[in-house]
Amino acid sequence: MTTIEETVRYREPTPSDLPDIQLIDGAAFPADRYPFFVLRQLLQADSSRSVVAVEPGNDDEVVGYALTIMGEGSRAWLLSLAVSPDRRGCGYGRGLLARTIALCQEKGDADEIWLTVDPKNVTAYSLFEDVGFVLRVHDETYFGEGQPRDVLVYKLRRISAADHR
Repeated sequence: MTTIEETVRYREPTPSDLPDIQLIDGAAFPADRYPFFVLRQLLQADSSRSVVAVEPGNDDEVVGYALTIMGEGSRAWLLSLAVSPDRRGCGYGRGLLARTIALCQEKGDADEIWLTVDPKNVTAYSLFEDVGFVLRVHDETYFGEGQPRDVLVYKLRRISAADHR
């Protein structure tokens, strides 16, 4: 039996992936989708910590994405993570999150990864906690009145020269 790990490829997004990313983003966050120009500028600013999940064949269809940028100090921000509706529950989100963490560790300039999540989004919240993110703060008006978010943080392990042997 073939598993997701054997068929999916994770790579840095390219400008040609933007239409797929926008479709997935719109399906995942219909009321809060990123405009195309924002997605484009986020990738142009720094795509080296961002990742797409691609299914080989099917014209290398993008089935999920994680957008991550460096913030102030040594804090990376996972701005958005989403998977195509027809691929949810198959392990793509966990794979995207694992690759995001690995990229941030490899870069070596971040000590933590921060993200926000709607406290009612049980599926995403469970995934983040499962991987090791912990609650930093709850804010009832993070995105404005009636828009609560929890800020979660993942402490990165520093990679030493001994880890590369």
